[in-house]
Amino acid sequence: MSSDKTLDKIQQQVTDNAVMIYMKGTPDAPECGFSGKAVGYLKKTGVEFAYVNVLKSPFIYEYLPRFSQFPTFPQVFVGGELIGGSDIVEELYNNGELQTMIATFGVPTAPTTESTAAPNDLIQLTL
Repeated sequence: MSSDKTLDKIQQQVTDNAVMIYMKGTPDAPECGFSGKAVGYLKKTGVEFAYVNVLKSPFIYEYLPRFSQFPTFPQVFVGGELIGGSDIVEELYNNGELQTMIATFGVPTAPTTESTAAPNDLIQLTL
């Protein structure tokens, strides 16, 4: 996939999903502590969210830091805007700002279930 196509795909993902996390692993099986921590706080809010396992998506893994100007994973987007990684998500959750952001964007809260997008997209959604 070309860089332009990858960047367009990332833009589409963060636009189409009110809450989006790019992480190592999956919400049920994170492959790094930072990803596990960030997804844990999202789950505590009860929000529906989409995720991409960047370890299974090499083009996303390569180009997302260029797109977001944020060098590490996980990366959490709310309302199309990067809010940060695990430490920032933790801080926002602990001071109530994460919950406020989620409410501001009208993001529904519900138990999450997993579904898989088209295989060539390498996107797994938790909705």
